[in-house]
Amino acid sequence: MTRRNLFAAAILLGATHAANAATLALEVGSGIRAGEPLLVAIYDSEANWMQKAVHALRAQAPADLAKPGKHTVTIDTLPPGRYAVVVYVDRNGNGKLDRGMFGRPTEPYGFSNGGGAFGAPDFGDAAFELASDGSSIRIPLN
Repeated sequence: MTRRNLFAAAILLGATHAANAATLALEVGSGIRAGEPLLVAIYDSEANWMQKAVHALRAQAPADLAKPGKHTVTIDTLPPGRYAVVVYVDRNGNGKLDRGMFGRPTEPYGFSNGGGAFGAPDFGDAAFELASDGSSIRIPLN
């Protein structure tokens, strides 16, 4: 395949992926403070659950957030399918979920479909379907 054909194929694959992408809106909260970093990890299978995210990002709560509340993170690069999400607020900015006595997290965290008060839920319990026309889910924080 020539260099020109490779370039054309890459453009075509990128266009196909963009055409198949759906929008996922994550409403995370409550109690998020202005400017706090949110770390989001999205998983697509039981085998990868809590090990290898298919999509991960760091988002900032708005700096002008008047009082602690909710924040919406939008992801528009996922193809429709079955996913589970983990979110935590990295209050001290060290890039990890801090834990206290008995391994209990000391920073706010949450899973799609709730849960997690007594440990991480199974992938199946946290999973949801991302529809081709997009989905919106709420993730309460523990």
